[in-house]
Amino acid sequence: MYRHLIERTVRMHGDRPAVICGGVTRTYAEVHERAKRLANALAARGCRPGDRIAVLLHNCPEYLELDLALALAGYVRVSLNVRAPAGQQLTVLSDSGATALIYAERFADVAGEILAANDVRAVLCLGGGDNDYDAALAAAPDEPPAADPAPDSLYCLFYTSGTTGRPKGVMLTHAAYLAVAHHLLLEFGPVHAGDKIVLTQPLSHGGGFFLLPWFLSGATCIVMERFDPAGCLELTARHGAQTLKVVPTMLLQMLSAGVSAPDLPALKKIIYGASPMPAQQLGDLMDTFGGVFAQLYGQAEAPMCITVLDERDHLAGGRLLSSAGRPWRGAEVRVVDPAGRDVAPGEPGEVIVRGPHLMAGYWKQPELTAQVLRNGYLHTRDLAETDDRGYVYLLGRTDEMIISGGFNIAPRVVEDVLNRHPAILDSAVIGVPHDTLGQEVAAFVSLRPGRDATAEEIIAYAKTELGYQKPRRIEFRATLPRNAYGKVSRPELVPGQDNRGELSDV
Repeated sequence: MYRHLIERTVRMHGDRPAVICGGVTRTYAEVHERAKRLANALAARGCRPGDRIAVLLHNCPEYLELDLALALAGYVRVSLNVRAPAGQQLTVLSDSGATALIYAERFADVAGEILAANDVRAVLCLGGGDNDYDAALAAAPDEPPAADPAPDSLYCLFYTSGTTGRPKGVMLTHAAYLAVAHHLLLEFGPVHAGDKIVLTQPLSHGGGFFLLPWFLSGATCIVMERFDPAGCLELTARHGAQTLKVVPTMLLQMLSAGVSAPDLPALKKIIYGASPMPAQQLGDLMDTFGGVFAQLYGQAEAPMCITVLDERDHLAGGRLLSSAGRPWRGAEVRVVDPAGRDVAPGEPGEVIVRGPHLMAGYWKQPELTAQVLRNGYLHTRDLAETDDRGYVYLLGRTDEMIISGGFNIAPRVVEDVLNRHPAILDSAVIGVPHDTLGQEVAAFVSLRPGRDATAEEIIAYAKTELGYQKPRRIEFRATLPRNAYGKVSRPELVPGQDNRGELSDV
């Protein structure tokens, strides 16, 4: 299946640029040839279909050919997050049982630790040395590999961020990965031959899902090695890109940097996702860039595609700016109570989803798989409510609910109110122990550049809308701690480390 689509695309668009990164441009034909050579180079080193191939690379032009090579040969990609600590990378590689490692020379120290601790028989280094990547490609034939993987065979192990525990290997098949590509084209298209998308996130994770759909369309993926607000916009303007893919932290950096929109006549869409975007700050960005924003909500187990909030929804404004949108056209989404019954609009419940893009399960964890995949649905452990039109409003994770004085308080509800305060750029809320209430709401906030506010002022502001759900403690941070995937790391939100003090209003 994959081979047919790749070969068809290359026949149609061979001379077009497929990827641009760091001054390197490669055409469809060049990417395809290098992909075949890479597949054969790994085979010559003892790799066989089904083997897990660990990848430790920064954003680079080789990512696209690597994706295609592993797909063509039936290898299973295991992408290591270069921003994660070495211990987590070792855990992922050991758990996956990877037999090969492809890494960039700049990560030689970490690669050395990996190789010392694991039985890895095939090694390729991008950047030189005894296992030089380009030398291996040059010595390998450019014939298609013998394997032609079945749709239900494993394409990659996509490890979760570990925000709720030890990272888990999400198994995605060829068919599921292709379904994600089709979903993205359906909701964010049409994508025409010659169109361009700027990818700012690590291709090892969320950003990488956009490579295949744009490749299949004859479009060009422009990859940023490392994000910076001004450079991102300059790159978008220089190449006349129609689409920009970012995460909310990047948008908040744009606000903090005070960027203004350059002349971007070709830009039609700024896609964001991965974590909540404060509605007030989103409105500020729309004032700068116009009605080009689209939001996606997904998770590793259902990549990218649970709900979508499109440009028209953004332009409608109001409460919709706090919504995660409505279900993708290729997905069934429900919000249910613990018994699996649909809840009424306005009532909280768990998001469950069914569709062709779901994971096959967790790698080597059948019991955990059975807990989250039930009756054809993925149980996301995300809390949400809906409105009468089917828009989904996320409330947080099931294990993040704060119980204070017998009342359930969803962190996202409190954060949405705090983020509307004119001095607040970003916020995160957790429950902390309290002698009589059980837990109380503690809010951690970072302020907009040049703005100031007191804890008393913020609590009074929140009390007007939230009543008993208001935060009783406020702590200020220059920035909120985030993990390697851009999500707020709530375990790192520790009260008492604020040099401006805290307020308790029991």
